[in-house]
Amino acid sequence: MNKKIKITPEYLSLGMYVGELDRPWLESPFLFQGFIIDSDELLEEVKTVCEFVYVDEELSAPEIRGQLQILANRPTTVIKERETLNVNRSSNPDEVDHDKYMKRLQQSRLIFNKTTQYVNQALQDVRLGTSIDTSKARQLVSELADQVISSPHALVWLTFLKQRDEYTANHCINVCILALSFGRCLGLDKEQLNMVGLGGLLHDLGKMKIPDEILNKPGKLTAEEFNIMKQHPELGFQLLKDEKNMPQDVLDAVLHHHERKNACGYPDQLPEHKIPLLTQIIAIVDVYDAVTSDRCYHDGISPYEALNNIYKWAEKDFNKELVESLIKCLGIYPIGSLVELDKGPVGVVISASKTARLRPMIMLVLDKHKKPFKKRKIMNLANPHWQKGPHATEIKTILDPNKYNINIRHIIEEESRGL
Repeated sequence: MNKKIKITPEYLSLGMYVGELDRPWLESPFLFQGFIIDSDELLEEVKTVCEFVYVDEELSAPEIRGQLQILANRPTTVIKERETLNVNRSSNPDEVDHDKYMKRLQQSRLIFNKTTQYVNQALQDVRLGTSIDTSKARQLVSELADQVISSPHALVWLTFLKQRDEYTANHCINVCILALSFGRCLGLDKEQLNMVGLGGLLHDLGKMKIPDEILNKPGKLTAEEFNIMKQHPELGFQLLKDEKNMPQDVLDAVLHHHERKNACGYPDQLPEHKIPLLTQIIAIVDVYDAVTSDRCYHDGISPYEALNNIYKWAEKDFNKELVESLIKCLGIYPIGSLVELDKGPVGVVISASKTARLRPMIMLVLDKHKKPFKKRKIMNLANPHWQKGPHATEIKTILDPNKYNINIRHIIEEESRGL
């Protein structure tokens, strides 16, 4: 008989064979009764759904059996303490999800802040005509890629920390994060993720060579002004083309992120088959972040509206399969959306469930009477607790944050700093 070891979420790792759950299989999102944890996505799903699992030592990967034996020999007091915590948590079925998410959010905020400092300095260097430190950019993108692999949704939520008067800097960081998250969903390897992230971070450097009166004009650009604006991809390319070891894929993304599949983009009017995949990824998320941002000449639209629009524009502008993949990646209810639940409370979508797309994780901000919670809490709609019986809850509709005077950026600012 195979030996099964009780494992709590913090000890789970790749290579473990999950033989039993802490609940009936039919109450879980997993397709098979027994599976090996063979991806970071599946690992995170198990950690999110289960308070503990039973791991089959014999069916687990040979290289982690030593680790399992150590876990099997833990003092029983440690296990009992954990079980006691689980019992005490029954009044709040999402407490583990809340604590886990907030820890990841605050970790993500640290690297986000470092990247913000770098981008502000890089843009200033370009304005002054001095060289930028691309080695620092590579290091930061590598850290962001690692963070996206371990907790992608926290970083995506941070992309809503954007301000109208800091659009270009915010936009460079957001396109980097969105490209990394999208690339991860598409199955890109670490090297490809680093390239698509670097392309996203540097894609708009050339805008610093555009006159401020055009770049920040509050109204519609004239034809002449727009022709000047259209020079920014070439200007960015010229800034980077002589950088030592700068990957061609990154240079292409900087030069061609405004190309469109109907060959009506700029600067080279490339048809779709000549636009590399990484450039197409950046082109799509570039538009997504642009239309969801408040800019000097327009207010941003909701993430839900943005994805709907991009899906329509795909007919002439983008690869439709890629756009559909982005929708799957960000969720039916995209991260950053404000939603109302059928029982009345209102919350912000903070994480998408790959196996339960209509049941994301949300942060509750208003109670059923539409009054602010004294302390916001996380509700994971994919948790079986909220799917059946008297607690069954689902999303009723997407709301306009202005309707209830909700500032999502302020909420993220407070939560990511632990305020």
